[in-house]
Amino acid sequence: MAGVRRARGKKSVAIGDRSGFRVPYTSLKTTWDGLRVEPEDYEPKHPQLTPPRNVVDATALFNPRPDNDPENAEVKIGFNFDPFIPITQRPPIGVPAFSEIGYAQINLDVPNLTVTGVAGSGAVGTISLFITLDAQVTGVAGTGDVGSLHAIEYVDYAITVANPGSGNKYYIDSVQQQQLYLQEGKTYRFDQSNATNSGHPLRFSTTSGGSHSGGSEYTTGVTTVGTPGSAGAYTQIVVAGSAPTLYYYCTNHSGMGGTSYTPAAGTISLAITVSNPGSGNKYYIDTGGPAPTISLTEGTTYRFDQSDGTNSGHPLRFSTTSGGSHSGGSEYTTGVTTNGTPGSAGAYTEITVASSAPTLYYYCTAHSGMGGQLNTPAVTESGTNIILSAQPSSAIGTGTTGTEVPEVSTPTNAGVEATANTGTISSIEISRFAIASSVAATGSVEGFGLSGSGNIQLIVTGISGIAGVGNVGTEEAVSEAIETGLAGTGAIGTLSVEVDAAWGQGAWGAGAWGE
Repeated sequence: MAGVRRARGKKSVAIGDRSGFRVPYTSLKTTWDGLRVEPEDYEPKHPQLTPPRNVVDATALFNPRPDNDPENAEVKIGFNFDPFIPITQRPPIGVPAFSEIGYAQINLDVPNLTVTGVAGSGAVGTISLFITLDAQVTGVAGTGDVGSLHAIEYVDYAITVANPGSGNKYYIDSVQQQQLYLQEGKTYRFDQSNATNSGHPLRFSTTSGGSHSGGSEYTTGVTTVGTPGSAGAYTQIVVAGSAPTLYYYCTNHSGMGGTSYTPAAGTISLAITVSNPGSGNKYYIDTGGPAPTISLTEGTTYRFDQSDGTNSGHPLRFSTTSGGSHSGGSEYTTGVTTNGTPGSAGAYTEITVASSAPTLYYYCTAHSGMGGQLNTPAVTESGTNIILSAQPSSAIGTGTTGTEVPEVSTPTNAGVEATANTGTISSIEISRFAIASSVAATGSVEGFGLSGSGNIQLIVTGISGIAGVGNVGTEEAVSEAIETGLAGTGAIGTLSVEVDAAWGQGAWGAGAWGE
């Protein structure tokens, strides 16, 4: 209508047609069916909603039965022989290749055998011949490096969502929009399994408010698992080196998150100032609000820097009682050191949080009502997915094999002598056994010694044992010849045994192609 003034500009707001939420008017988008929606609810028109054009689907083939009679076919191939002759008569194609498998030959000279015994009935005697071959391996023993064990450690924050009266907010360990300190190189897990997280995925951004303030999602070192509000759902971040200050936010709703500082590894320094917001002096930590509740991770050192001039006359201390000495509590001193005078350069109160430390409260020894709460979450350790990686420094047995020296034992006649007939050897059985006397490896306590290459992935809770250094074992081969037959009174002549242990010999590709 003419003459009607309408709201416009970045401060104007509207109601989204799909979500029903109150959103900035300038961020609305129009869908293909005319709805005005938030950017998160916008969907382009699906191609299937557009009717297809009238396209003729041809099914008939042109010249469906071409002349393919073999007498009229023209065959063009890359070699000059008659393609219609039998395949077995065609000449070979390409260059024939020849290869043959090597073979081994063992000649065993068996000493003269003299049969002794008492003449008797014609029982069949048995002569057993045992030949032992000792093979010395002269290869080089390899050494293995033992990998390291790395347990997964992370700080676990329990996330819930509630409305304190100004819209839904994230509560971290029951603290509304808690000011966080995520130290570089450490892992932090934001557990969203509580049902109140349904519809509120937690993400990070380098912009306060994230995507709701024109920022983008920060994904470096971030992994997400499951659906918020369901068992096992969480968002996890491994803080990168030199990471910027981050802000956690809900991807679906604005105003729910807070600030995550990312201090470097080592002692975390917190800048303390004192100011009066209207209800008396309060401690301010970094750029957070008055007397904020923060978390101090067990095993980490925190320095509360009181060098700013506003700290004059306000010594900061710790207690297990809210309000400290002003509420009947006593000063907590475990792992605490102080330096200088508050308000002067170099003044600070420092604490290294002990294992299983209680919830603490920081307070001013001179004035009540200035401090706040310090949660002390423990570091969670997981013993799963432990990976051991071993890289060998050299190969085992890379040298040549030593000389085999036969050791022949004296055969004995187990039978009874009968008629003067010479026995015959009906069969010879030769067996070889390689026995390693030790394992070549170098190791240490709580490790593995390995030879060769490869990675080992184990799920373990502890490794015990002492690894040593061993040499390459000795290979021992045993040959056994068994003679059966009739024993005789005369001397048995020289017995020569020749074993031809050929593996196989043949040429590859020597015949015509296709034969």
